[in-house]
Amino acid sequence: MGTKVKKKKGIVALLGKEEQDVRYDIIKHSLWIMVRCLFVLNAVWYGILLLHEYGSFQKTLAEILAAPAMLLAVAFLFERCAEHFNLPLYDGVVLLIMDCAVLVVLAGDRWSRSLLFLCVLPVIFCMILKDIRLVYLQIAVSIVMIFVNFALVEMTVGREWKDNVWMNLTGMLYTAIVIARVVVQIRKYTHMLNIQTTIDSLTRLHNHEAFYRRLDRKFTEYKKNKEPLCILIADIDNFKRVNDTYGHAYGDKVLKVLAGIFLEEENSRCFAARYGGEEFAMIMDMSQQDAVTKAEVIRSRFEQQQIPTDSGPSNSFTVSVGVAVCGEIYQTSRQFFEKADEAMYRAKAGGKNRVCL
Repeated sequence: MGTKVKKKKGIVALLGKEEQDVRYDIIKHSLWIMVRCLFVLNAVWYGILLLHEYGSFQKTLAEILAAPAMLLAVAFLFERCAEHFNLPLYDGVVLLIMDCAVLVVLAGDRWSRSLLFLCVLPVIFCMILKDIRLVYLQIAVSIVMIFVNFALVEMTVGREWKDNVWMNLTGMLYTAIVIARVVVQIRKYTHMLNIQTTIDSLTRLHNHEAFYRRLDRKFTEYKKNKEPLCILIADIDNFKRVNDTYGHAYGDKVLKVLAGIFLEEENSRCFAARYGGEEFAMIMDMSQQDAVTKAEVIRSRFEQQQIPTDSGPSNSFTVSVGVAVCGEIYQTSRQFFEKADEAMYRAKAGGKNRVCL
């Protein structure tokens, strides 16, 4: 059975372990990307300032290293708090960390106006959280940070520095590289999260939660366009006896064999999932006759499989399948699903190893 993450409107009320881990990885790598790039940027700026004979060697070095050092401290502090205190990375915590990181960078930007657009970074994180209210709020906060930083640079820095071509070019390059690399990290880890939360680890089919999401969407589409829609539910016959007789490792092998058949029968019109335990399901954009034919193919193919045990002999197993056709009588997708479930139990009661409609 899939584990659902309960959510309040716009606020993550409870983070699953996978989502917590992915958020931690995204923030950690984003902070270290910012730290590394900022040290390189400030080394370049240090060289530019020395070439223009700005201040003393020690004073210039202290000024130029202040922001990277503070950002390094933020990255270390985040890792320690997350690891030792199990820091819950709720939406507000994520935004606070990223806003603090951007503020540290902007606080050290005393030489040009080129890092102002780094304020886009927290907005990108808001988009990950998929809360439109937080996006609007962060846009407002970022605009305030941009104006405040712009005013500080205007008041405290001479024109020869804030208009320096090389300092502005390298600053803009820093901003572009940081945002691009963070976006790559976000895409990488959110893709991993999507796989972890929608794919069954044993069979590599879609899981219970992914199945219901697809079913709800397909049911809504059916209500609009009335195109053919069917469901099949398949349950391995006497599966408890398989586990009790041969062990759970062999039971897993049997599950993988049936999952392999579902994967091979899946196509653009069929969505296959492991519904739970020894139950498998398929959502099909096809007529009743085609759906029954598909169910018969799956049943027949599984019956013909010879699955070897560790000791040598092979066994064959059967599956009972229920099929339901969507119609106006169903008010919800759950009612539609329950009809297929009832048909599957009739197949069990009728002698197993058969398809019932």
